[in-house]
Amino acid sequence: MSQAMVAIGDKASVALRGRAVVRVLPNQRVLQAPMGALSTALWEEFESFDVVHVHQSLTDFGAYACSVAASMGKTVVLTDLGGGSNPIMMQGGLGMADGVVSISAYAHKMIGAGVRCPFAIMIGPVDTESLIPATSPPEKPAAIAVSRIMPHKGIDRIIRALPYGLKLRVVGRVYNESYRALLGELAVGKDVEFIHDASDDSLLSLYQRSTVFVQGSCFTDVYGNVEPKTELMGLTTLEAMSCGLPVIVSADGGSLPELVTDPAFGRVFTTHDQLSSLLRRHLAGLWPMRDVRAVARAHVIKTSGLAEYGHRLGEFYADVHARRTGGEVAHSCPQ
Repeated sequence: MSQAMVAIGDKASVALRGRAVVRVLPNQRVLQAPMGALSTALWEEFESFDVVHVHQSLTDFGAYACSVAASMGKTVVLTDLGGGSNPIMMQGGLGMADGVVSISAYAHKMIGAGVRCPFAIMIGPVDTESLIPATSPPEKPAAIAVSRIMPHKGIDRIIRALPYGLKLRVVGRVYNESYRALLGELAVGKDVEFIHDASDDSLLSLYQRSTVFVQGSCFTDVYGNVEPKTELMGLTTLEAMSCGLPVIVSADGGSLPELVTDPAFGRVFTTHDQLSSLLRRHLAGLWPMRDVRAVARAHVIKTSGLAEYGHRLGEFYADVHARRTGGEVAHSCPQ
């Protein structure tokens, strides 16, 4: 089976990732917005493939790619990764899909009304082969929050609830300078370290030097702004669990509660007092009650690891393609 990835960029390029070819086509649209790039070369790119999976299906590019693939008689699979609200796709365009892969149940609710085809909810994937626990846990409790520095990520809630004596590392690039300044003010007098330029290798080290992961994303941020698509899938939460960390996530953080299936390694908070209590209990060694690194990691490998995810996705492709072409459906669609 051959596979390839196609994207649009400033100039053409080709790379090989394992057995998959990654091709970047030059943007032919005057508009330079990343999600609005177009290329007539998609017709040639799609020609030799049976299944076309459009990952940012609600963008202008997604609408164009979906239309091209459908017009060529290809099996079309769509996913919304949180980008765009193209009116064609929002007002019936999703009907071009033969199958939909949603990255969480919460994400599926965003588009579910327009889906009339088989769908699968697949949370992940996570590179569990690279994201591994430390040989031994850190001696002192230390919390970590990993996300873009934006108001709807709720980092202010974590800092406000942080007990004295507990180290917090806030890791992520700054996308809102005013919010970053607010976080700095809230951190005065507390043990908070901001890291805005972490590489993949250093991020792994930061996970391994921590004893709990905290994600405070919210629908309504500290300024009163609403972000309805907060955390369609909490990737960094999954990464932390792959590294063996117990996690604390917000109840109003979109998909985040879906990731916490066992209170032994995950807790969900609703209020400031609940978050503060959970952090104090962790600092005091009262939660988790035992070393749950292996339990948290095993959960992610089973549900979202590359091997399991790839197997389920391959089955889904085969199923929707067989349904469209009238072939034998060998597997039930994973919901």
